[in-house]
Amino acid sequence: MASILDVAILLGKESTYGTPATLSDAFEGKADTYQKVHEYIDSIGFRGGMETLRSDRRNAIAMGGEGSLELDILTTGWGFLLQAMLGSVSGPTQIAATTAYKTTATSTAADPDDSFTVQIQRVDALGTLQSYTHHGGVITGWSLKQDVGGLLVANYDFDFEDVDTSTGNGTPAYAASNSPFDWTMAACTLDSVATDIQSFELTADLALKTDRHFLNATSPLKKQPIRTGMPVYEGTISLEHIGVVEYADFVAGTIIPITMTWTGAVIESAEVEEVVITLAACQYTGNEPVSSLTDTPVSTLPFKVLDNGTAAAVVIEYTSVDTAL
Repeated sequence: MASILDVAILLGKESTYGTPATLSDAFEGKADTYQKVHEYIDSIGFRGGMETLRSDRRNAIAMGGEGSLELDILTTGWGFLLQAMLGSVSGPTQIAATTAYKTTATSTAADPDDSFTVQIQRVDALGTLQSYTHHGGVITGWSLKQDVGGLLVANYDFDFEDVDTSTGNGTPAYAASNSPFDWTMAACTLDSVATDIQSFELTADLALKTDRHFLNATSPLKKQPIRTGMPVYEGTISLEHIGVVEYADFVAGTIIPITMTWTGAVIESAEVEEVVITLAACQYTGNEPVSSLTDTPVSTLPFKVLDNGTAAAVVIEYTSVDTAL
C-alpha cells in the first residue's frame, strides 16, 4: 500500500502546448499547491416555486489550472527548468575535455515558449496512488532565494491549460548523485566588489497573458500564454550597514552590476559545480539603514534589474555533470 512518502511531482516538456508529454523528470517539491480552476455560470430568471438556484441552470467551465513548484537547487538536474526561466538557453556545453558541462540561460526580448506537463501523484486515505496531470504548463514567474543558514531555493509559478485524471501514473526519475547548494557556498559582488551579505532574493514576473479564452466550441480551452507587458526582474539584498557606499548609490540612482556565485565540489581539474547569476545593470530602489538595540545596523536594499542595451539583463550559468537538459 502506498503512503504519504510516495507523493511525487513529475515533469515532462511538451512538443505541443496542452498535449501531455512523457514524464521524464521528477523533482523534490516542498509543497502541493496544484489546483484545477473552474468557474460557474448561473442562469437566473423569474420562475415560480424555486427554492434556490436550479441544478440544471448552472454550467461548470474549465478555466485551466495553477500551482507552484518550490525546490532546493541541486548540483545536477536543474538545467531542465532553466530552459523555461528566460528567453534563451544554451548547452549543456562541455568545458574543455572535462566531465563538466555548462548550461546558460539568458534574458532576451522574446518570452520563453516552452510548455510542460506536471503530474502530481497523491496518495488517498486508502493508500491508493492517484495522479492529477496538469498539461499546458507555462512558467509565468519565478524566484531564487538565499539566506544565511539555509539552502538556495527556487520557486516557479505555473499556469496550466487544463487538468485530467485519465493520464496514467508516470514513474518518478530523479537526478542521481545530487546535493544542494547552501549558504556557505555563496558569494556576492556589488559593483564588482566582493561584499558580505546576509540574504539575496531575485524574482521574475514574465508578463504573460494567461486568460486567452475565445468563443470556439470545438476548442474551448485557453490558448498558450503570450507576453503582453514588460518583464520585471527585481530583488532584495540585506547586509550589515558599513559606511555609506550602497546608500550613496541609492541616492544617486547609480547603475551597478550584481553577481551571485555558489561554488560546490570539484568536478574535474579546476571545474566545479556552480551556479552564477549575473545582473549587469541594477539600481537600488531603497532604503536607509536601520539601527537596533539588539543587533548590528542593517541595510535592506531592494533593487530593480535594468537593460543597459549591451549585456543581457539576467544571465544564469549552471555547471554540473549533466550532459543534457
